[in-house]
Amino acid sequence: MNQNHDASDEFHHDHDAAASAQVRRENMAGVLEVTTLATLQDLLHLSPDSLLVVNQDGTIVGVNEQMLSLFGYPQAEVIGQSLESLLPTRYRATHVTHRATYTAAPRLRPMGVGLNLFGRRKDGSEFPVDISLRPVLVKETVHVIGAIRDMTIQRLLEQERLQQAERLRVQADLINLSRDAIFVRDPISRILSWNQGAQELYGWTMQEALGRISHTLLQTRFLQSQKAIEDQLEREGRWEGELSHTCRDGRIVVVESRQVLIRDPQGTITAILEINRDITERKHVEQAQLQIHATTLAQRAFLQHILDLLPSSISVVHGKDARLLLANHASTLIWGAAWPLEQPMQAFLASHHIAIVDQQGLPFSPETWATTRALLHGETVIQHQEVIRQPTGKTLPILVNAVPLTSDSWQSVEAPEWQDDQAQKWEPLALVLHQDVSALKEAEYLKDEFIGIAAHELRTPLAILKASASSMMVQTARGHGPQLADWQQEMLQDIEQATDRLTDLTEDLLDVTRLQAGQMVLQRAPTNVISLVQRVVKRFCQSASRHHVELRTERSIIEISIDPRRIEQVLTNLLTNAIKYSPQGGPVIVQIEVQERPQTVEIRVQDTGMGIPQHQQAQIFGRFMRAENAKAAGISGTGLGLYLCRSLVEQHGGRLWFESEEGKGSTFFLTLPLITPSH
Repeated sequence: MNQNHDASDEFHHDHDAAASAQVRRENMAGVLEVTTLATLQDLLHLSPDSLLVVNQDGTIVGVNEQMLSLFGYPQAEVIGQSLESLLPTRYRATHVTHRATYTAAPRLRPMGVGLNLFGRRKDGSEFPVDISLRPVLVKETVHVIGAIRDMTIQRLLEQERLQQAERLRVQADLINLSRDAIFVRDPISRILSWNQGAQELYGWTMQEALGRISHTLLQTRFLQSQKAIEDQLEREGRWEGELSHTCRDGRIVVVESRQVLIRDPQGTITAILEINRDITERKHVEQAQLQIHATTLAQRAFLQHILDLLPSSISVVHGKDARLLLANHASTLIWGAAWPLEQPMQAFLASHHIAIVDQQGLPFSPETWATTRALLHGETVIQHQEVIRQPTGKTLPILVNAVPLTSDSWQSVEAPEWQDDQAQKWEPLALVLHQDVSALKEAEYLKDEFIGIAAHELRTPLAILKASASSMMVQTARGHGPQLADWQQEMLQDIEQATDRLTDLTEDLLDVTRLQAGQMVLQRAPTNVISLVQRVVKRFCQSASRHHVELRTERSIIEISIDPRRIEQVLTNLLTNAIKYSPQGGPVIVQIEVQERPQTVEIRVQDTGMGIPQHQQAQIFGRFMRAENAKAAGISGTGLGLYLCRSLVEQHGGRLWFESEEGKGSTFFLTLPLITPSH
């Protein structure tokens, strides 16, 4: 049994050896055979490549000059050395295994099989190599010829190629990320590349667009001739402009196109890079803006035509220095000179020697001009009387109406051109109307003269009536004459009160005529305004039983130059109104303060009465003007009081204005200069 087993093992061993020999013979088919190593060495020197020969043990037995030059060794230091001595140390151990595997089944292995191989020179430097292997029989003994090629340059080129490919990939990704349509076309406009932006804008995929003629695909419409564009491209290498394209779904888009010519090193045109940005919406907006602008210009021209037909001067000014924005033809007639746009008002007046004066011919200070009050204080000025002295010396009596135009006024309409710059802070605007009232002044003069004569003539009879009624009551009370019945006593009291009212009315009418005629002369004197106000308040405290009249001030003396009788007349009127138009009673507060800028004394009269309706507030300082709610409440009055108050205050160089809310009361503000105006 053992004999059988040994025979079997011998059989299998012989069989394996035979099979291995068969494989070896198949692998060695067509292998170069040489008789001696010397012959093989001669063959090595004939090749331009770096060659070496190793035996089955991996020992180098032959080299040529190219190999010695490549590795930097003399022949004596290479022959007989292990093949692994030409490898970097880190590869030597694994290479022994690879070599043994190859020796067991030698075969032809060409270059370029993709192995990452390195050689090591005598000086220790490493370099990439590619190696081809070829088995050769020398006296029936297998040797291997290795052809070694230095791949340093190739590897650098490959690395550069890979880097270039990566750059191109990144560029392609960036191009596809762009929202712009970017494509490249050849000199006859065949599409060579087509990014994602082009697909999104036009609707064709890259596969559908490649190879198509771009101008045919997109139905390009040129705003200038196609030839002119191509000529500029060839001449300057680039072109920018607008084109119209038709998309896949039929939409027509307007694009902002930038085109760049691409040439090869010989200067031959190879391609055109075209970058198109969709500006359709922008063009629609621009077209709409152009239409709006044209409409606005037409409307402004029409408005200017209408304004020029009006007999009164109409102007719009802006800024604290009252620069002109708009004016009609009558404005030139009023001023006696043309006011240039954007010129400040004071500069215009000074350059033409124009003056704004009162009815006595004394100049108004700029801060009291109706225009300035509307711009600086937001005050609505109604029928302010001024006299304009033109460059020729001619004077025109003028009624001025000035209305501030706040930013809220423009919220529901298109912003005016002069306010387009959002970076610039909104400047105050005012609409100013100047009306030449020369003819009215003449008629008014006659009327005022009649009223003055009538009022003057009424003074004597009224004085007689007053004196007679008073005397009759006094004498009767003393026992002179028959005793008066109660009804007779009441009638005499009614006569006395009626004559008082008529006397006040005639005095107001006379004051109005004096003011209109410029004959009101102030009798100025140094006056402690605190004492004056205290005197007036005390009088009302004694007579106003349903109202609490209170004076608030931290000063005991504020001395200014005023006409005390006229300022007392103003304060009396304001307090009378505060009490009269607060029929339910309540507090009436009088407050005095000194303001530093400008240097003025400010007197406030505040009530909690019925207030002034909003729609009548702009006219409340007019002659014979009375609030509707006061009339409805049956409160008597002539409507002259506030007109006289403002006129008298302005004659003192001061201001009178108010704040009021219907149903909650009013506050009147009176300012008088601490320094007497020069005029």
